[in-house]
Amino acid sequence: MSDRFAEARHDVWSHAKQMWEAGLVVASAGNVSRRIDHDHIAITPTQLAYATMTPDDVVIVELESGHAIESRHAPSYELPMHLSVLRSRADAGGVVHTHAPFITTLSVLRRPLPPIIDEMMVWFGGPVDVADYAFTGTEQVGTNVVRALHDRAGVILANHGNVCVGRDLTRALHVALVMEAAARVYVQSLALAEPVHLPESAITAGRRLYEERR
Repeated sequence: MSDRFAEARHDVWSHAKQMWEAGLVVASAGNVSRRIDHDHIAITPTQLAYATMTPDDVVIVELESGHAIESRHAPSYELPMHLSVLRSRADAGGVVHTHAPFITTLSVLRRPLPPIIDEMMVWFGGPVDVADYAFTGTEQVGTNVVRALHDRAGVILANHGNVCVGRDLTRALHVALVMEAAARVYVQSLALAEPVHLPESAITAGRRLYEERR
């Protein structure tokens, strides 16, 4: 019997493996989800290391009820956060949550990532704000993420990591990679002096490109 969700499972698995291989997470940390259609999403399973994960391990969840269907594992513990983002952002097709080292450094400092390089405006749509803290796996995490995210592509989770969204998983993962690179530059710059922010003209131009490409 064929799996009607095979393509979505493979897509989530592939991008989760890329996230892990890029060093944005370790072991089974972080999680990845994508919208399948109006009624379903695919999400990584809970507590299963990326090194051994297969496409068949990816979990299918009903978007409205949050119940897993036709799956052999429980969904990620952060399912409530993914559901909140995908329910509130019709433009979001993929969600990537990482514990990347430099962005997590900012998260424990609860320090936003200001616009310091052009790519940030083009890919994020603005500075990366810090969502209020809530304990992992709770509904409040999702509420806080949606509130801090607005219409941008990424947000920092206080004392936790980050969440990145895109029209598909390829874009969401790219946002996560660019965000970690920008966070590294920012953290290293802080050791020398206060980084200089982009001029307002660059912020406006970058925001315009973000809106055209999102």
